[in-house]
Amino acid sequence: MKSVLIGLFLTLAGIAALMLLPSKQTPAPMPWEVTIMADGNSKVFDIHLGITTYSEAQRQLRQYGKTAIFTREGDAPSVEAFFQSINLGGLSAKLILNLAVDEDKIAEMLSHAMEARIQPSGARRYQLNNLSNTSLIKAPIIAISYIPSIRLDEEKIRYRFGDPEVIKQDAENPNTSIWYYPRLGLLIRLNEHEKTILEYSVKALSSH
Repeated sequence: MKSVLIGLFLTLAGIAALMLLPSKQTPAPMPWEVTIMADGNSKVFDIHLGITTYSEAQRQLRQYGKTAIFTREGDAPSVEAFFQSINLGGLSAKLILNLAVDEDKIAEMLSHAMEARIQPSGARRYQLNNLSNTSLIKAPIIAISYIPSIRLDEEKIRYRFGDPEVIKQDAENPNTSIWYYPRLGLLIRLNEHEKTILEYSVKALSSH
C-alpha cells in the first residue's frame, strides 16, 4: 500500500511539474522586423500596410483600440486608432494606427461626433459614436506610429536598422532629427529629451 501511495505521489508531482513548464509561444514581431511585400509596402507587427484592416490588426495585437478623428488647420482630417500600451516581445509601447477612410465618410462621422477636445499640438480630437467606430473595422491601415517606453539612441537604431538614407532636422522642433529609411517606408524621430517615434507608412505617404 505504501509503495502505491509513493507511486501516486510521484505521478502527481510529475504532472504538476509539467504544468509549470512554460509553454512555447510564437515570438512577437519586433519593430525592426520589417518585410517589403510584393506591392512595395512594408509589413511590420504582422500588419501589411495598405492591406491589413483595423479589425485584423486588433486580432493580431489581441487588444481593442480607441478611435478618433483629428483635424488641424491646413491639414486633411485623419482617422486614428490608439493602443495606449501594448507589449511585443517584452517591449512596452504606445501604438497609433492611421486608417484609410474616404473624405465623405469622415465628414459624415464628424457630423455625428460626440465631442471635440483641443490637443497640445493645436489639433482637435473628435470622439466618435459607436456607429462610427463600428464602421471603421474594415478600414485598411496606411500608417503606424510606434512609440516605445524606452528611448532609442542612435547606436541602437543603427544596430537594428542600419544607416539612414537621409537625416534632417525637424522644421517645427530643431532639437529633433528625422532619420529616413525610404526602402522600409520608415522615418524615425530622435530627440534626446523625448521618446523615440518610429513612423511606418505606405510608400505614397512616406516619400519625402
